[in-house]
Amino acid sequence: MSTMGWARCTTNSDVLRRGAWYPVIEETGDGHVVVQMDQQRLSISRGDVRVRAEPPDRWSIVVRTGVMRPTWSGVKVANTYAVCPHCRERKEFDGKPEVLECVRCRKTAPVDWSETC
Repeated sequence: MSTMGWARCTTNSDVLRRGAWYPVIEETGDGHVVVQMDQQRLSISRGDVRVRAEPPDRWSIVVRTGVMRPTWSGVKVANTYAVCPHCRERKEFDGKPEVLECVRCRKTAPVDWSETC
Protein backbone atom coordinates (compact mmCIF):
# COMPACT_ATOMS: atom_id res chain seq x y z
CA MET A 1 0.00 0.00 0.00
CA SER A 2 1.55 3.31 -1.03
CA THR A 3 1.17 6.56 0.87
CA MET A 4 -0.16 9.54 -1.09
CA GLY A 5 0.56 12.00 1.73
CA TRP A 6 -0.12 12.61 5.40
CA ALA A 7 -3.29 14.06 6.98
CA ARG A 8 -4.00 15.69 10.33
CA CYS A 9 -7.42 16.82 11.55
CA THR A 10 -8.10 20.56 11.55
CA THR A 11 -11.36 20.30 13.48
CA ASN A 12 -12.32 18.47 16.65
CA SER A 13 -12.59 14.91 15.44
CA ASP A 14 -14.19 12.04 17.29
CA VAL A 15 -12.00 9.62 15.35
CA LEU A 16 -8.55 11.10 14.64
CA ARG A 17 -6.21 12.03 17.47
CA ARG A 18 -5.52 15.77 17.50
CA GLY A 19 -1.97 16.58 16.43
CA ALA A 20 -1.32 13.14 14.94
CA TRP A 21 -0.50 12.65 11.26
CA TYR A 22 -2.03 9.66 9.43
CA PRO A 23 -0.99 8.20 6.06
CA VAL A 24 -3.34 9.06 3.19
CA ILE A 25 -3.85 5.94 1.11
CA GLU A 26 -6.56 7.16 -1.26
CA GLU A 27 -8.30 10.30 -2.49
CA THR A 28 -11.91 9.83 -3.53
CA GLY A 29 -13.86 11.71 -6.15
CA ASP A 30 -16.39 12.96 -3.61
CA GLY A 31 -14.05 15.25 -1.66
CA HIS A 32 -12.76 12.73 0.87
CA VAL A 33 -9.40 11.19 1.69
CA VAL A 34 -8.95 7.71 3.08
CA VAL A 35 -6.44 7.48 5.90
CA GLN A 36 -4.89 4.45 7.54
CA MET A 37 -5.48 4.46 11.31
CA ASP A 38 -4.08 1.39 13.04
CA GLN A 39 -5.52 -1.45 10.95
CA GLN A 40 -8.53 0.52 9.70
CA ARG A 41 -9.25 2.60 6.61
CA LEU A 42 -11.21 5.77 7.44
CA SER A 43 -12.83 8.14 4.95
CA ILE A 44 -12.56 11.75 6.14
CA SER A 45 -13.83 14.91 4.45
CA ARG A 46 -10.92 16.71 2.75
CA GLY A 47 -12.14 19.93 4.39
CA ASP A 48 -11.63 18.50 7.88
CA VAL A 49 -7.94 17.63 7.42
CA ARG A 50 -4.69 19.29 6.46
CA VAL A 51 -2.74 17.17 3.97
CA ARG A 52 1.00 17.34 3.33
CA ALA A 53 3.25 15.37 1.00
CA GLU A 54 6.09 14.53 3.38
CA PRO A 55 5.85 12.38 6.53
CA PRO A 56 5.94 14.21 9.86
CA ASP A 57 9.37 14.70 11.42
CA ARG A 58 8.52 16.96 14.37
CA TRP A 59 6.41 16.69 17.49
CA SER A 60 3.01 18.40 17.12
CA ILE A 61 1.81 20.60 19.98
CA VAL A 62 -1.82 20.23 21.07
CA VAL A 63 -3.59 22.65 23.39
CA ARG A 64 -6.50 21.02 25.18
CA THR A 65 -9.74 22.96 24.88
CA GLY A 66 -13.07 22.73 26.62
CA VAL A 67 -13.84 21.88 30.20
CA MET A 68 -11.48 19.44 31.87
CA ARG A 69 -12.91 16.84 34.21
CA PRO A 70 -11.74 17.35 37.80
CA THR A 71 -9.24 14.85 39.14
CA TRP A 72 -10.10 13.58 42.59
CA SER A 73 -6.65 12.04 43.02
CA GLY A 74 -4.99 15.47 42.99
CA VAL A 75 -3.06 14.68 39.80
CA LYS A 76 -2.50 17.79 37.70
CA VAL A 77 -3.74 17.53 34.10
CA ALA A 78 -1.57 19.34 31.55
CA ASN A 79 -3.32 21.76 29.22
CA THR A 80 -0.71 21.21 26.51
CA TYR A 81 0.87 18.01 25.25
CA ALA A 82 2.96 16.84 22.30
CA VAL A 83 2.25 14.06 19.77
CA CYS A 84 5.13 11.87 18.53
CA PRO A 85 5.65 12.15 14.76
CA HIS A 86 6.64 8.48 14.54
CA CYS A 87 4.07 6.54 16.60
CA ARG A 88 1.43 9.16 17.66
CA GLU A 89 2.04 8.66 21.39
CA ARG A 90 1.09 11.63 23.60
CA LYS A 91 3.67 13.20 25.89
CA GLU A 92 3.24 15.86 28.53
CA PHE A 93 6.18 18.21 29.06
CA ASP A 94 7.35 21.22 31.02
CA GLY A 95 8.67 24.46 29.60
CA LYS A 96 9.29 24.88 25.88
CA PRO A 97 11.60 22.02 24.85
CA GLU A 98 13.31 22.05 21.48
CA VAL A 99 13.55 18.23 21.29
CA LEU A 100 11.55 15.39 22.89
CA GLU A 101 12.08 11.64 23.17
CA CYS A 102 9.11 9.28 22.93
CA VAL A 103 8.59 6.83 25.77
CA ARG A 104 6.89 4.34 23.43
CA CYS A 105 9.12 4.20 20.32
CA ARG A 106 12.23 5.79 21.90
CA LYS A 107 12.78 8.06 18.89
CA THR A 108 13.89 11.66 19.33
CA ALA A 109 12.62 14.53 17.20
CA PRO A 110 12.44 18.34 17.31
CA VAL A 111 9.27 20.06 18.49
CA ASP A 112 7.20 22.08 16.00
CA TRP A 113 6.37 25.33 17.81
CA SER A 114 5.24 27.07 14.61
CA GLU A 115 1.61 26.03 15.07
CA THR A 116 -0.61 24.29 17.59
CA CYS A 117 -3.67 22.12 17.22
